[in-house]
Amino acid sequence: MSFATFVAGQLRKPSGLFGRLVVARILNRSNAPMNELTLKLLALAPDDRVLEVGFGGGDLIDRMARKTTRGRISGADFSPEMTALCARRFAALVRAGRLELRCASVDALPYGDGEFTKACTVNTIYFWPDPSAALGEIRRTLRPGGRLVVAFNLPATAGKLPYTRYGFTLYEPEQVRALLESAGFRNGDLVAGSSRLGEFFCAAGTK
Repeated sequence: MSFATFVAGQLRKPSGLFGRLVVARILNRSNAPMNELTLKLLALAPDDRVLEVGFGGGDLIDRMARKTTRGRISGADFSPEMTALCARRFAALVRAGRLELRCASVDALPYGDGEFTKACTVNTIYFWPDPSAALGEIRRTLRPGGRLVVAFNLPATAGKLPYTRYGFTLYEPEQVRALLESAGFRNGDLVAGSSRLGEFFCAAGTK
């Protein structure tokens, strides 16, 4: 296995000591601009019930917790290491009933229909085997009128990194908007942002 394929696998599903000590910090730092724009587009209210798919090291959870002071955040990540890491990091929020974390895949979310008012996912769509089905599963968990924000790097941006050649499916903004529409989301919107790496987009839609 080359180092590039190792890194690609770790970004898809952080594991072991490297995942806990290195990848979680990289995700928190590199995703910060995306997380900031995602938070803005979610327009969270204190009572919102929010789902984050693929929470990684927890940077966005930390940001959302400051807004949902009377609500609840749920996180689903299919990395056991990230789930355990964030359970420790946010133990006080978990004890207070403001945060609930589960190790689960986006194609089989362990939540009922219409549980959430908002949902988000950052830098994960590249790894979904069937993005239309995954978006449909997220939509299922949203209440009518619920909002989803999907943040992702452009192919021109992510393509600068050699490891994105391994196991990543990169999307142009209009492709992601079309995926949202095919999953039943309406009022699709695309908002551009920028990071040190380059341009990224957030696609938003309403159930």
